[in-house]
Amino acid sequence: MVLELGINKLTSLQQRILTALIALPIVIGAVYFGSPYFDLLTGFILIAMIREWSSMTLKSPNFPVGYLLAAVMLSLIYTDLNHKKYILFALIVSGMGLAYHAVKKRNLADYLIFIIGSLYLSWSIYILIHLIHEGLAAFFLWILLIIWSSDTGAYFTGKSIGGPKLAPSISPNKTWAGFFGGCLTATVIGVLTGPYLQKFYTSVTALAMTAFVLSLVSHSGDLLESYLKRHYGVKDSGTFLPGHGGFLDRLDSLLLVSFAAGLLLILGL
Repeated sequence: MVLELGINKLTSLQQRILTALIALPIVIGAVYFGSPYFDLLTGFILIAMIREWSSMTLKSPNFPVGYLLAAVMLSLIYTDLNHKKYILFALIVSGMGLAYHAVKKRNLADYLIFIIGSLYLSWSIYILIHLIHEGLAAFFLWILLIIWSSDTGAYFTGKSIGGPKLAPSISPNKTWAGFFGGCLTATVIGVLTGPYLQKFYTSVTALAMTAFVLSLVSHSGDLLESYLKRHYGVKDSGTFLPGHGGFLDRLDSLLLVSFAAGLLLILGL
């Protein structure tokens, strides 16, 4: 209780810094040591995000369908379950939930959004675990550095310069100055650290373009979550992370970037 009161007295920036100082060693340690530590950490985070997503869209944190979809998705990593069987199981689970909602005469549009979001969250975490299992921990750290530098650059540039709003109807605090500052910071950090953390992009041009694109995706993930929160009338997806809100608030960029990074690797770009 005393610790909680002390944290609440800190400014938003101080809370963000304190949370980052606690979370960063845990994340980096899990990435460094790999499976099963990274799997357990991301599995816990996925459950927390499903809970937040269910609370936001369905006003019910304990709705089982999202957890079942997440469990089946992650089972692709540890069992011989193939993608065709996953699609079948996902359709069965989603259909059962749809029938339940129809009987309860609840909003089916919200349910469909919930299903799409649950699949998106599960698939994004699946990609992250797959990267670690494939020995791409350094590449994952490079992605994290790009996201963190994009977020940090946008925050401080936006605070110091201000100016026209980027998307006032979605996220009134974001500015064009912060957007470009975040992209520039992420590009510079990506170019400087890329040669040491990944082997897919060797030229400065390729590093800069990839870091810039991932920064754009990072901003898009942030705006997407802001739009959804505004649509459902919530300020934060949760309260687990002081200064950051919930896991969805903190990882919105990483989720979309992990999907984009996995797509870039699959396409060989």
